[in-house]
Amino acid sequence: MDNAIQLNETSREYIFVGRNVELKGVVELVVRPSGDHRLKTADGRLHIVAPGWLAIHIVDPKADWTV
Repeated sequence: MDNAIQLNETSREYIFVGRNVELKGVVELVVRPSGDHRLKTADGRLHIVAPGWLAIHIVDPKADWTV
């Protein structure tokens, strides 16, 4: 994927009004100018998450975030 950010997430959950989308084993992320998140999971699947989510819950035991 172009401009992909390499990740090693246990899971990522997008929270929408009335629906949640959970992806396990996210290994790559591309954020498009449209706001779409294009993701690749460890099983080789490709996912597109449309903009409009309210929050993201990320489980990544190796990440050291600062806000």
